[in-house]
Amino acid sequence: MFIKSSGIHISEHKGNKEMSLQNPHVDFLNPEYVYIPLMEQNAPCEPTVKVGDLVKVGQVVANKTGMFGLPIHSSVSGEVISVNQKMWHSCGKMVPNIQIKNDFKETKDESIRPNPVSELTKEQIIEIVKQNGIVGLGGSGFPTYFKYKVKNPMDLVIINAAECEPYITADYTLIKEHVDQLINGIKYIMRAVEAPKAIIAIKEDKKSLIQKMKIALENEPAITVYELKNVYPAGWEKYIVQHITGKNYKSLPSEVGVVLNNAATAIAVCRAVEENMPLIEKMITVTGEGIKNPLNVYVKIGTKMSDIIAKIGGYAENLKEIFFIAGGPMTGKSVFSDEMIVNRCLSSVVVMPKAIREINPACMGCGKCCEACPVFLSPIQIKEAFDANDLESMKALKANLCMACGLCSYVCPSRIELTDVVCKAKAEVLKKR
Repeated sequence: MFIKSSGIHISEHKGNKEMSLQNPHVDFLNPEYVYIPLMEQNAPCEPTVKVGDLVKVGQVVANKTGMFGLPIHSSVSGEVISVNQKMWHSCGKMVPNIQIKNDFKETKDESIRPNPVSELTKEQIIEIVKQNGIVGLGGSGFPTYFKYKVKNPMDLVIINAAECEPYITADYTLIKEHVDQLINGIKYIMRAVEAPKAIIAIKEDKKSLIQKMKIALENEPAITVYELKNVYPAGWEKYIVQHITGKNYKSLPSEVGVVLNNAATAIAVCRAVEENMPLIEKMITVTGEGIKNPLNVYVKIGTKMSDIIAKIGGYAENLKEIFFIAGGPMTGKSVFSDEMIVNRCLSSVVVMPKAIREINPACMGCGKCCEACPVFLSPIQIKEAFDANDLESMKALKANLCMACGLCSYVCPSRIELTDVVCKAKAEVLKKR
C-alpha cells in the first residue's frame, strides 16, 4: 500500500497561460543561421562534419556519445561555418555548437522518405525512432528509443499531455493542430512495446481539447482519455502512473508495465515512422511579461532566441532589467542572455522583468514545504543537513528522491530557496553512492 503523490493548484496569475494563446502560433523556419549544440543531457557530442562542408536538412552532423548514444541532425541545408563555437544553452552554461549558414533551399537528405508503415516490425520502429534522434520533448531529452527496449510486452502506453507548468502552452497548441499525428504516433508506440491499450492524460480544465480528442478517438477503442486534476505537478511521470494505474514503481514505469511519453514526443515518433523525418523542428512557448507579443513559435532546432524574439515583435516597452527562464518557471534554469539556442529539450522561454523580492531567511516552522512536497520529503530538514554538511542525515532524509519540482520554494512564506539546496543535497547523496 502506498500514498499517491499529491499536488497543489497554482493560480494562473494574470492568466499566464492565456498570454501565449491569444494569437495563433507563428512559424519561424527560415533563420539565417542555426547552431546545433554539441552537448545533450550533460553528455558531449562528437561532430561528423567540418568547416566548409555542405549539409542537407536531416543530415547527421554529430553523434551523442555514451550509453544513450543518438544521432543529431541538421535542421537546415547550407554550409558549416564553424565547429565548437560556444553559445548559451538551456542548461545555463555555454556549450560548443556547429554553426550552419542557411542556404534557404531546404534540400533534404536522401534518408527522408516514406516508410512502408504497415510492414514495420517493432524492432524496426524502435530503430527508426533511434536513427531519427527522437528524445523526450517534455524537457528531459531522454532518448525515446531506450524506453521501448523493454524485456516484456507492456500493459499500457500513457501519453503525458498535462503541461502543468505555468506559462507553457506549446504542447496544447501542437496537439490541437496535430491530433491525427498524435493518434498515429500512439499506435506506433503501442506496436513498439506490444501494449494493447493507451491513455492520453490531460488536465481536466482543457475542456475543448478533451472534447476534440474524444471525437477523434471514437473509432479507436484501444485509446482513451484520462482527465487529471488541475494541480501541479500533475505532469510528473510518477504522479500520472500512480493516479491512472494505482501502482507505484522505484525507477522506471516499465516496472509496472507502463511506457510513458510526452505528447509532443508521440507526434515526433509519428513523423519519424511515417516519413523518416528526424527531430529538427519543434514548438516552443516564448512568453512572459517581458515579451511584447507572447506566442507559441514553431522553429528550427538550433535557432537563436534573439532571432525568434525579434521575429515575434521584440520585448515589452519600458523594461529596465529582464531575466530569462529556459523551461518553465517552476523547474527551468535562469539564463543570462537571449543568445541562447533552441535545442531538442527546450520547451519554452519565459522573459520576466527583474523584481527584488523580500527574503526572510529564517524558517517559520510552518511545515508548508513538507505538505506541498509530492514525494513526501522534509525540504527544510534536508537544507539544515546540507548546511551542516551532514551526509548521513541527508541520506536518512532521502534527499535523493527530490524531483526538483520547485514547490517547496514556491510555497515558502520566508522565500527560502529550498529547491536549489535540496537539489544540491541530492547530488551529494548520489555522488557518494
